[in-house]
Amino acid sequence: TSAYLWRGQRLAGVSIQPVLGLKWKGLNFFAWGNTQVAPPDDQRPIKYEIDLFLKYQATPWLNIALKDVYVTTRGNGFFSWGHIGDASHGTDAVITFSTRYFSAEWSTTLFGHDGLNHNGERAYSSYLLASVPFRISHVRFDALVGVVPYYTSRYDDNSSGFHVNMLSIKASYPILLSARYELPVYAQFMVNPSNEQAYFQVGCKFKLF
Repeated sequence: TSAYLWRGQRLAGVSIQPVLGLKWKGLNFFAWGNTQVAPPDDQRPIKYEIDLFLKYQATPWLNIALKDVYVTTRGNGFFSWGHIGDASHGTDAVITFSTRYFSAEWSTTLFGHDGLNHNGERAYSSYLLASVPFRISHVRFDALVGVVPYYTSRYDDNSSGFHVNMLSIKASYPILLSARYELPVYAQFMVNPSNEQAYFQVGCKFKLF
């Protein structure tokens, strides 16, 4: 991908984002990572991210998950949870409701790395992401809205409470390379109304097996 965009923020430039998972009945476990291809010379140590997901499909429209986010530049190694601001890991509870026409995801940080509230205490940072898919010809589009429901220092936003920090439109299209293989490509335009920033991203996905 040309940029690592997350919740109205640009976290990295050109990146490789591998994913590997296992699925058994309604239970899913997978690992996702982000590595910036050419980080700035002054970025030392180099920042890597590894996310571990354990997800359970309770019903065809409801998923419950735990997500652990590990970032190499935080804390003192992989096995360091540490204090709020110094932890290398942050663990979120995630609930996703999805239908053919609409999906909504609520996540809350339970422990580990987190933002602070106005009192300097753990904010239990939460986020609401809503999306509506639609098609124009053979191109799939997703319109997304991201909301921070209450103040947390986790985001670089100009807000002291409830605010929208992401408006996005994403287009995806599978390029048919052969009778058995296709290459999904995508482009995304994202705006953060809170800090008045805009980002553009293009990328593709490779499926090995």
